[in-house]
Amino acid sequence: MIETYRKWGRVVRYENGVTIRVEEAGEARDDVFSARPAQTRVSVPHTSEDSILSKLVPKVDAYVAQTLLSVRPLVVERLIVSSGIAHHEANGVSWTEESQRVHLSLIKPPLRVLIDLASFDIAIIETIAAALARVGKEREALSRIRLAPNVSAALLPSLIGELAMEQAGGGLDGKGQPIATRAVTSDPPPNWYRPGYAVRPVRAWLNLRALPFGSIDASAPLALALLAPVDGTTLRVLCIDGDDVFPATVDATRIAAVSRDKPTWYPYAAGSFGAEMML
Repeated sequence: MIETYRKWGRVVRYENGVTIRVEEAGEARDDVFSARPAQTRVSVPHTSEDSILSKLVPKVDAYVAQTLLSVRPLVVERLIVSSGIAHHEANGVSWTEESQRVHLSLIKPPLRVLIDLASFDIAIIETIAAALARVGKEREALSRIRLAPNVSAALLPSLIGELAMEQAGGGLDGKGQPIATRAVTSDPPPNWYRPGYAVRPVRAWLNLRALPFGSIDASAPLALALLAPVDGTTLRVLCIDGDDVFPATVDATRIAAVSRDKPTWYPYAAGSFGAEMML
């Protein structure tokens, strides 16, 4: 059986001073992979351009304005904010997803903070920007440190096989198959990840979530944000300890505890849920 995947999507995207409106309609065959503009119309309910854009544009514009005000006087190297809706069809199944994404890099020379969010959460940006504005000298050899949820979420894909975690169920994967909650093991993942119709789907663990254990020491320094992309289990992070803010490099090969608080989803790899962790 030849599997055909179709997608229709509309996105409002702000990038470094420019707002653009994008619409795509494409399809892909998974037998001998090929992708092209859609030859068959995707059946999309309630897709009036005026009604969709009337909701998306004001949200993006308002959030961009809030963000630029909250990070002053830091240098905004890159700010990408998008809000969109996509309708998918695969193997006789159809589903609709709405998304919000934020990518922000802030600079206070020589440091660069990286922030990736799946919601228009201004509070986390305000907290990180305020800390970066008063950062001091580097601190070495931290024996204990907490990782904020946005930091631990970026680390999770590097900990498969090292930390007990599960794939959080709900929704459908890139081939229209249900995503079930199950333990992450060394076996091949049962589900498929498809970042876009023009990219071949790959087997992947979706929506990683670390299983809670141990206890968090609230007095330990907190890693608020990444200062560089995750490199294996090595993290370059912006930390806060009381009134002291400092950069540090930490080794996350040993996780001492994972919080039992409700985790938050972040757009890393095929999705991961961040919860406070203790090293």
